[in-house]
Amino acid sequence: MQNHSIVNHLFNCKYMSRYRLTAVFLFVVMFSPVRADEGMWIPLLLEQTRYRQMKELGLKLSPEDIYSINHASLKDAVVLFGGGCSGVVVSAQGLLFTNYHCGYGQVQSHSSLEHDYLTDGFWAQSAGDELPNPGLTATFLERMEDVTAEVLQRITSGMTERQRNDSIAAAVARIVKARQPAKHHRVDVKPLFGGNQYFMYVYEIFSDVRLVGAPPTAIGKFGGDTDNWIWPRHTGDFSIFRIYADKNNQPAAYSPDNVPYQPRKYAPVSIAGIREGDFTMVYGYPAATDEFITSYELDYLIRQNYPLRVALRTERLEIMERYMQADAATRIQYAAKHAGVSNAWKKWQGVIHGVQRADGVKQKIARETAFSQQIADNPQWSRDYGLLLEKMKNNVEAAALLQQASACYAESITSIELVKFAGSLLTDIPPPNQDLLKKASGFYKDFSLAVDKDIFVAMMKAYLANIPEAYHFEEMKAQLKRHKGSVEKWADEVYAKSVFRSYQALEKVLANPKSANKLIQKEPMIAIYLSGQAMLNERVYPSLRRLSQEHDSLSRVYIAAQLQADKERIFYPNANHTMRISFGQTVGYSPSDAVTYQPFTTLEGIMEKDNPDIYDYRVPQALKQAAEQKNFGQYAANGMVPVCFIASNHTSGGNSGSPVFNGNGELIGLNFDRNWEGTMSDVVYDAEQCRNIIADIRYILFIVDKVYGAQRIVGEMEVRE
Repeated sequence: MQNHSIVNHLFNCKYMSRYRLTAVFLFVVMFSPVRADEGMWIPLLLEQTRYRQMKELGLKLSPEDIYSINHASLKDAVVLFGGGCSGVVVSAQGLLFTNYHCGYGQVQSHSSLEHDYLTDGFWAQSAGDELPNPGLTATFLERMEDVTAEVLQRITSGMTERQRNDSIAAAVARIVKARQPAKHHRVDVKPLFGGNQYFMYVYEIFSDVRLVGAPPTAIGKFGGDTDNWIWPRHTGDFSIFRIYADKNNQPAAYSPDNVPYQPRKYAPVSIAGIREGDFTMVYGYPAATDEFITSYELDYLIRQNYPLRVALRTERLEIMERYMQADAATRIQYAAKHAGVSNAWKKWQGVIHGVQRADGVKQKIARETAFSQQIADNPQWSRDYGLLLEKMKNNVEAAALLQQASACYAESITSIELVKFAGSLLTDIPPPNQDLLKKASGFYKDFSLAVDKDIFVAMMKAYLANIPEAYHFEEMKAQLKRHKGSVEKWADEVYAKSVFRSYQALEKVLANPKSANKLIQKEPMIAIYLSGQAMLNERVYPSLRRLSQEHDSLSRVYIAAQLQADKERIFYPNANHTMRISFGQTVGYSPSDAVTYQPFTTLEGIMEKDNPDIYDYRVPQALKQAAEQKNFGQYAANGMVPVCFIASNHTSGGNSGSPVFNGNGELIGLNFDRNWEGTMSDVVYDAEQCRNIIADIRYILFIVDKVYGAQRIVGEMEVRE
């Protein structure tokens, strides 16, 4: 009774300080039932939250072994790879493992018809052969800190939402300025629990990251789009890079004089094997979840937003595939683009299916009904929160059409490459400069005019069919009137006249200052871009921003109220691309009646899928030969090489490339996917269905060592049997 009274008192305010939130958070954790397979936990808070449960499942490390700022810990081996993936350092010489699909863009950029690394793979034979990747970074977290009290210290209950946001922005700016360390560092302050709590993150950023090794696409993406998000899986989804530093082991821009980075900590690798029920821990940077989404938002997503996005991407994928199958050069040009479009396309379908199967909307309604009853039973809560859900419902309904217009524009008009590229150059034209031409050269290397023209026609038609005329932009209306409603005739004219149709045409125009000055006024692709942006800026974004701000405000209060009212539920902050830990066990699942999946796959399954007539299942000859000769070395288990396994770790986008550790803190695999039935885990978690898919480290080392003979790479790692 005493604790309940304290919690009631703390939440009678419209905002919470660090101490208010912490008190409630710990209360909820300490008096709630445990689900070891759900949640993305803050490493700094493990001892207060989930450490006991992790030990019960098999963790042997101390909290300080996992996260520490006083000595080297496991967090110092985990990296944010590029802007969206995770990775892990596995040697004292800065060797880094991540997923193949995370490094795919770099492999593709180094590929050509003469050096087709996508088909053949790439293995640097010496340090001098390791390939630089301009723009690629490896980012280490140095420390995190709860700064809620500093961020919210000037917030008062009488503030408007704008005043509140301005105060928070000013506080964040002060914190970043005061904590900003040396060069090559970054300080972020991010909200948790919808803005009820704030954490600061200090990062060290390395910008010289070189490609060391990658298997052929036939291994790194074995199963391709067919098997994406699917279990059983047989994909060797890994690529290998190395972080370089200056001679003082500090971050530095690329230079031939740089040397391999010596990390504070690197992960030892275990090839001892795993069994069903073993403890697993995923350490990385999950991008986004929405544990607190309402039934109204979820219903909108699965009935309107996702189906529209899926339909538009289906058309684009079909166009790309038609050209890629007909021409090898186009296949290379569009390989990474196709993969990028396909990934979310298949995931969204899985989310729709998973939410419907789990009755996710009904689950949310049941929770909201219980929440409403709790509110109604408490006079103070009723005054504070009685109209909260009704306001959130009205907000979702008001934003729905605007959201559809914005989503459809992004999936259709913005997907037309020449329109997007023309818009990206507006700030550079005029005058012409070498940076602009260099940017253009990179763009046209992976561009097909024929593919883009077909996408133009399909996407313009789709936008016209799906979005009301009030959100059609003026250039679209004028050109369709001029061409008597024919999108095809409009496309013929645009792609014939545009100076963006080729690098040579653009270079010629930019070489003449007079023609460069006239480009913005006369170029049809720029006209489309500017007209579309004007429509969005005038008719969509202002109202959408206002409704989004209103939603954020309502959501913040809703989350605070849930933390107060629902003490039987375990709460964890939504993923926001900051370092998190999830834990679970290797365990199978049953997706449907009479179907049960085991948690492990093997090399035998790859050979069973081998089909030279299907691109996704063409097994490379080198792998076939190693399998036939049973050249497995120390990487076999029960006479066969393990390939992938699944576990009950809660993961999300951004966890691609995340290291998966056993109870001893040894690397046992790389997380790379979720099962299709569990893709809805960002919004609705189903413990019976949600599984993360992991490339077994034994298969990775088997490919590197035995199949392609890159012993140089394996030799610098600490491999434990």
